[in-house]
Amino acid sequence: AKPARQLLLLGSSMLSLFTASLSFQLPSLSYQYQSQASTSVIRCSATVSATIPPVVSATIPPVEMADAAHPLIQRANEILYSESGFYSPYNESAFSEDFVFRGPYIGPLNKQDYLSTMDTFKIHEAIPDISPNAFGFSIDPKDPNRVWFMVRNSGTATGELGLDRDGKLRVPGKGAVLDGCPETFSIIFDADRKVKYLSVGYVADRFEGNTNGKGAAVGIFHVIGLPFPSPGPLLKFAQWLPPPPAG
Repeated sequence: AKPARQLLLLGSSMLSLFTASLSFQLPSLSYQYQSQASTSVIRCSATVSATIPPVVSATIPPVEMADAAHPLIQRANEILYSESGFYSPYNESAFSEDFVFRGPYIGPLNKQDYLSTMDTFKIHEAIPDISPNAFGFSIDPKDPNRVWFMVRNSGTATGELGLDRDGKLRVPGKGAVLDGCPETFSIIFDADRKVKYLSVGYVADRFEGNTNGKGAAVGIFHVIGLPFPSPGPLLKFAQWLPPPPAG
């Protein structure tokens, strides 16, 4: 027993001569074990060492509102309702000589082809009360000559829709009611405020209205009951075919 007692006293003496520390890190807490010479007792303490990142407030820019009196917005509205060839007879002088038309199904068309297409379809005659119900006019922040807006076409097809350039092939509207889906349009003006680019028919919500998610003339064809080719090589080829010879 005497040797064992001597070993115990030796161990206590050694603990009183130094302080030993051991620490390790867990994901959110730091634990430290320490033996203190004064008491010869092992103590355990836990301290939180995780740092919480400061909350960074998002910078919210002010809402940009278009000026309804902006001359290009006013001009776009005039062209849409009274000079486009779609909602009314066209004004040929409103379009620049390098005009380009684009839509999701039809286009690109130059000025001559666009006006010829308007002469063929005569949408405003097939649907005498057609309205674009335009809204949301704005100026493109990257292009100050470009006006963006939305339309949601409406009207009743009491007239006939043209399908050929000589006016012989006409399809009656049979009173079909047009309730269009919201579509995105844009107009780019040149320095003389003539239309040099027109994009139409890009549907914003295909689940609204009765056009089966299709915009512009293609949506009207659907309401009247006329099939239209899906986008693809065949449709693109058909657009580039020359018109049939007269007679």
